[in-house]
Parts: sequence; structure tokens; C-alpha cells
Amino acid sequence: MAKKRLNEKDIDQLLAQYRSERRRLGFQLDLVRNTILDLKKAKGHVSSTSKKEDGATSGIVKRGPGRPRKDSSTGTPKKMGRPKKRERKDRALNEWDNSVLTAINNSGRLLPKEEILAFVENWARKNEPKLSKAEVEIFVTRSLQKLSGRKKKLGTHHSGLRRGYHYGLKDWFFNSSGKLRRQHYHRLVLKEDEKS
Repeated sequence: MAKKRLNEKDIDQLLAQYRSERRRLGFQLDLVRNTILDLKKAKGHVSSTSKKEDGATSGIVKRGPGRPRKDSSTGTPKKMGRPKKRERKDRALNEWDNSVLTAINNSGRLLPKEEILAFVENWARKNEPKLSKAEVEIFVTRSLQKLSGRKKKLGTHHSGLRRGYHYGLKDWFFNSSGKLRRQHYHRLVLKEDEKS
């Protein structure tokens, strides 16, 4: 294959093009040099202020890649994962809770909600006379839910012969399964209409 020869006109065009590119690259080089100088000045300014700050927090080690961020106040890594649940302090039982427990204690047997409600209504006539029956029932329901739920002062037994639960003291039930202990079966008294 024969080499092509360039004529004088083509050589002049190439020279003009290369000179133009050299001027453009020279301009870019000056721009890059000035930017580097500005960054070095900024770095010197930042490093001089950070050295002053590092004197106050000299115990903190800079973190490496992949490690959790340091807590700025203590210098220890932040704990990963779900935070621990806040433990709630047990509050004292209120008067409604105590009246429900008194009803069960006085009877000495497992009581359905209706019988507990009848006892608490008598108590409420003396202590809270302004409340209606519906409001008293709401308070009793809340107390039963609280005492048989998180508070675990009451256990529940479902006989299957009636709707709802029979409530009794927690000591009458197994802690693990929540079932009524055999020695306390006598405390479960069903009425005739419930048996049939």
C-alpha cells in the first residue's frame, strides 16, 4: 500500500490545528494549576482550624471505611440494630383495679364479668355516685384488660359453656400455660343455665 503524501496546504491546516489545540491545553493547564493552588490554600486554612479543634478532642480516632460513625459527644461508635425497649415502671393499682380484685378475693372463686360488674356497681354507688352504669362498665372492662394483660394480677379461664371468661387470681393458674390449676377447679362454679 502506497503512502499518501501531504501537500503544503494540508500541512498548514494541520499545523494551525495543533497550535490551536496547544493553546487550548495551555489554558486548561493554567486553570488546573490555579485551582490546585486555591485548594491547597483552602486545605491549609481548614487544617489549621481543625488542628485547633483536634487539640480539644485528641482522644477521638478517625473512623476507617466500613465502621459505624462515632457519636460526637462521647467518641464511641453508635450502636447498630434496634434500640432496647424502654422499661416501664409498674404503677400502683387504682381504685377500680382494687375493687375488681376485692370482688374476686371476697368471693373466693372464678367470676365472670357480669358478677364482677355487679360488685363494682355497688362499690361505685358509694365512692363514685355521679357515674352512670355505662361508665362504670367501661372502667371495669379497662381494669379487667389491664389486670389480665400486662399487669398479670388475674388469670382467665374459658369454660366453653358460656360466652366470655371467668377471672381469678393469678396464683390459681399455671405461670407457663395460663391454665387453671387442678387444685382450684372447685373455684369454677357454673350456674344451672350455663350448664344446660
